[in-house]
Amino acid sequence: MSRLSEPTHAPAAPCAAPQQDWLARLWPLTPRLALVLVAASALVGGGVGWLTLRFGASSGLAPLAVLLAAAAASALPALLLLKASRELECARTVALAAGTLDPVTGISGREPFLSLAEREFARSRRYGIGAALLLVDVDRFRRLIDDRERAAGELVLREVAASIQVTLRGADALARFGPAQIAVFVAHADALGALDVAERIRERVEQLEIACRDQRLRATVSVGVVLMRPAHLSLQAVIEDAEAALGAARQAGGNCVRAAPVDRRRLPQGWRGPSVGDNQAAGS
Repeated sequence: MSRLSEPTHAPAAPCAAPQQDWLARLWPLTPRLALVLVAASALVGGGVGWLTLRFGASSGLAPLAVLLAAAAASALPALLLLKASRELECARTVALAAGTLDPVTGISGREPFLSLAEREFARSRRYGIGAALLLVDVDRFRRLIDDRERAAGELVLREVAASIQVTLRGADALARFGPAQIAVFVAHADALGALDVAERIRERVEQLEIACRDQRLRATVSVGVVLMRPAHLSLQAVIEDAEAALGAARQAGGNCVRAAPVDRRRLPQGWRGPSVGDNQAAGS
């Protein structure tokens, strides 16, 4: 595991990028946002049309006027939808070009996540706010996609990332941390809350059926959990504890959750190797 480093800055782009922290969380919600705006458009337009028919009948308004009134009432939500979609697409393009979003999964990349985690780690130490770091590793990833196209591995990673995304709250964040590894920052968490999030992630991924051509792929994950504590003097120490917990989960056979601290003497010599080596060989 490399030491922490500052994120790189991309050159100026034709459209300005908003803060990427909220973009990474908001982008998966875009279809829902569109659905809400379309529904609001239909409700407002229908309501105006009904009111016009009910109260405008006495003044002899023609059906064409009713339709025009409904269209006018629907125009604002539709324009807001187009504007929001355009801004998100523009920001996503800039973020991908800047390397802040992972091109395979669409979630944050490693460096922006480390920058966010560093800030939150400092806040946690200063104000005693509970927070946790989860490392989620796809079990036997190379074997899972062996004899299949590269696209199958990317599809698995996208589905796993999307599955994790829907279990998180607005203040939480996730990122692709390695070839087959996703890091999750859980804000305002205690030990039980962090373990609950980890177990929900494990269960949700286990229930996935990923359609790949004429096959159904199934995946499981190992999850290492660490609660940020005063004993952690740096974010690197938090990451190392999360790695040790992840190593314990893999040592237990995968598809399970383990929390730090763990007895590292019980881990096999070179305990990071099998996890990293297996997944790097199949990484994108």
